[in-house]
Amino acid sequence: MKNPESTKQKTLILAAIVLMFSWGVGYIFLNYQFQNSTSKELQKIVDSTQKLFTLKVTQENKNLINIIDELLSLDGLTQAVSQNNYKKISFIITPHYKHITNINADVNILTFRSKDGVILFRAHRPDFYGDFLNENRRLIVDTNIKEKSFSGFEVTKLDLMYRSTQAIFYKNKFVGSVEIGVDPNKFIQDLSLVFDFEIGLAINKTFADSMLDKNSIYINEKYILIKGSEHLQKQLKEKKQNSHFKLKTNVLLKNHLSTEVGVLLLGFDISSIEQANKEFMNKLLYLGLSVALVLIIVLYQGFEAILKYYKKESNTDRLTKLKNRQALNSKLFEDKKYVLILSNIKEFSLLNELYGVDIGNEVLQKVAQSFEKFATKYKLSAYRISSDEYVLLKEEESFEAEEYDDILQELHEKINSLDINIQSIGETISVEIYSGIAFGEAHSLLDAQMALKKAKEKSLPYLAYSQNVDTKEHNKNVLSMKRLIRDAILLKEIIPFFQPITDRNGKIIKYEALVRIVNLVNGKKNIIFPDDFLPIAMKSGLYMSVAKEMLTRALTFFALRDEKISVNFLPNDFFNASIMDTFLELLEKFDSPQQVVVEITEQEGVEDFDRLLRVVQKLRKIGVLIAIDDFGSGYANYAHILKIKPDYLKIDGSIVRNILEDEESKILVKSIINFTKDLGIKTIAEYIENEEIFELLKEYGVDEFQGYYFGRPQDLINS
Repeated sequence: MKNPESTKQKTLILAAIVLMFSWGVGYIFLNYQFQNSTSKELQKIVDSTQKLFTLKVTQENKNLINIIDELLSLDGLTQAVSQNNYKKISFIITPHYKHITNINADVNILTFRSKDGVILFRAHRPDFYGDFLNENRRLIVDTNIKEKSFSGFEVTKLDLMYRSTQAIFYKNKFVGSVEIGVDPNKFIQDLSLVFDFEIGLAINKTFADSMLDKNSIYINEKYILIKGSEHLQKQLKEKKQNSHFKLKTNVLLKNHLSTEVGVLLLGFDISSIEQANKEFMNKLLYLGLSVALVLIIVLYQGFEAILKYYKKESNTDRLTKLKNRQALNSKLFEDKKYVLILSNIKEFSLLNELYGVDIGNEVLQKVAQSFEKFATKYKLSAYRISSDEYVLLKEEESFEAEEYDDILQELHEKINSLDINIQSIGETISVEIYSGIAFGEAHSLLDAQMALKKAKEKSLPYLAYSQNVDTKEHNKNVLSMKRLIRDAILLKEIIPFFQPITDRNGKIIKYEALVRIVNLVNGKKNIIFPDDFLPIAMKSGLYMSVAKEMLTRALTFFALRDEKISVNFLPNDFFNASIMDTFLELLEKFDSPQQVVVEITEQEGVEDFDRLLRVVQKLRKIGVLIAIDDFGSGYANYAHILKIKPDYLKIDGSIVRNILEDEESKILVKSIINFTKDLGIKTIAEYIENEEIFELLKEYGVDEFQGYYFGRPQDLINS
């Protein structure tokens, strides 16, 4: 007969063995799951970093191309390069290089070379110690041989840089090249603001022979470290002893030939995570049977909750307890569409300076609480992504900005009306916010940042992203138009169109010259009007060439005709010596200077009217006739008219267009005519579109007429 006590004891032992075995299996499984979860989170961060780094490199490359294009549009620069005139290049470039480095702190070096590779000009930061000796670098050789632009990372004797080159042409001939370089530390610094891990740069040993010495830090058999924090260097030196430091080398740095020259290093110290996991699991040893039972429940019911807890801790902003930038990045890279509202506290840095960081942190917490309540009300997710920037996010299939007007209005009223009571200083602080709203996938944060920036510039509380806000699209359009203008100058596509001006009998007595660009698109003549290209020409240094070409073609043509010719001048044109010299030379072709009428286009706030008046008076002494254009459009200064004493006043078309129906326009036209009659000035009315307007203005006493009723602007030269 079996002993009951012995059977019970065996049963207890067997039960204990089964439970301990279950606990052991659970311990191993839990440890595996923690490690697997950590690896997945690290891989997510690496993928996000790679996308952001690629985006930053692309943006920096566009920025360098824009800088080079701006420089090459400077008057006389390409000619100076073709002549190897290093003094002139230095004279033109030096002030612009200082301006570039003030705005673009990452630009280190700018070099101009002849077509033979000889350095004509080089500018660099005082603290830059790049490779000045090796001018036979493959990047430079390829630019000169292939006569085209290249960009990419490049290893020099002393460093790694990101460089962009562009071939320079003068009169359609290759004359040299320009190279601009930036320190890749820029990319690392930007990434450091977003992600919390060690970042460095390593070079492929194939390209790094001149950098190797006894202190070189080898990443592996392929790479050596050139940039990185002291902590990263220490971890790399101790990598054989330190298994907690994970190093990723997935992000490749490529040169202009798409050859790998280095990698971006991402280092993660997961010791604290592993330690936390280990401490958690070691506690299970002291819980015995009850812990084993709890562990079974945790494995089958509560494991996801544990993972969510740790994930929540890594995705939470410590100060405000809102979700952080890492959590937002994970959302935005899920290939879903979101409405994203980005808000920024107005002048928060000033508040920090006045009250200190502790008070600033208290303000940030109060504002975060308001954002969280607001997010809950409208089923949004709230994030704090930087010092004073908050994000509200909502998944949507489609987006109409007007639908969010009321929400944004309410958000601003709620935050701007906050009275934040700071007990430690006995004061109540108020804040204001700007906001930008955008819709999309991974790029929606960048779009919202552009909208927020534009809202600040326009002093608007908030603004939705659109193509008008998108500086990338705007820069692309501007760059395209600048190239079109340069081509038009080279190909003689700056064409004057002429519109007739008649006397009271309808007889043509003069023409006004109006600038156009005429080119061929798909074999068809395409006409581009001045409103589309003149503003860009003025800002990019091309206006003077356009103006001189326009004057030359128009005045040369009319020097052989009997009618008067009227040409337009902006006030600043009178201060441009090159334009005025061209104009005076062309006047010598006319039998009488009185055949030429200079129309001064009115502009609000002429910077130096007295100087303008002196130039106009000299032209009048020569015999040139003077007209004031667009008189009555809103900027007319009667005192200036009395001083200039023009021969003609052109009544603005916006008044004439509505004169048949608008009584105020009739009164204004009559007053202008009375004013000019008393001074002996003739009047010209624009926008005469039909016989009724013509007859009415004749009755009022207008002297000359211009408009579609008499003829549209035409290309008389080529017709």
